[in-house]
Amino acid sequence: MKIAIAGKGGVGKTTISGTLCRIFGAKGDQVLAIDGDPNPNLSIVLGIDKSDAGPPNLSTDIIERVETEDGKWKFQVKIPFQEVLETYGQKVTDNVTLLMVGKPEQAGTGCLCGPNTVVRELVNAAMTSEEGQVMVLDTEASLEHMTRGTSKHVDKIYTVVEPYYRSLEAASRFAEMAEQLGIGQVEAIANKVRTKEDEMAIREYCAKINLPIAVFVPFDEQVTAADLKGKSVMDFDPEAKVVKALEKLRDSILAG
Repeated sequence: MKIAIAGKGGVGKTTISGTLCRIFGAKGDQVLAIDGDPNPNLSIVLGIDKSDAGPPNLSTDIIERVETEDGKWKFQVKIPFQEVLETYGQKVTDNVTLLMVGKPEQAGTGCLCGPNTVVRELVNAAMTSEEGQVMVLDTEASLEHMTRGTSKHVDKIYTVVEPYYRSLEAASRFAEMAEQLGIGQVEAIANKVRTKEDEMAIREYCAKINLPIAVFVPFDEQVTAADLKGKSVMDFDPEAKVVKALEKLRDSILAG
């Protein structure tokens, strides 16, 4: 199963992505976590010490442009996928491996077309080379990864929403673009839900745009407390409400 976590900035995509990866791994699943954000933070949520330099960032050197039989051009990963993991992967736990796209070295260096292409083709390679592995892609906080087709090869997209209008509107745009990319499974993750009114607002909006809701994740102060200490919420409090909610999501993903 290859899934992408998308949504507006600040809605909790990285917390959900990293915690979900740790939950899959703790249950014995082999997990590939891809940090597709040029401002990467997934490693901290996964529980990697922030002083750890880690492996080299993924580079455009791993892809090549080739001509197809019909005379068109396409990009593809030019080295075996296992070599990608061995060169650029960072072990988080026995069952979780992290790949980081990285970030621009400095301002004024142009668009992020290269990194988006790397992630898109990496997901494609994972789809064909790592069929038995769960893959979770933590996307950047914009629509660019959708317009450039970064997420087009995943099986499913979860768009994270909070109970306020701008977040819900963004979820609608992500869902619409996912459909345009041909991704058949698109669902919402309702995050930071405090009250019944919050839940009802999300239910009503998602019903209006025909967006199924996969899970309701309650607002959890343990997430903030863990973040202040630079720790994974899984390590800070394994019984936290957000962990319990995402355990249910993991079960439903595998059951579906």
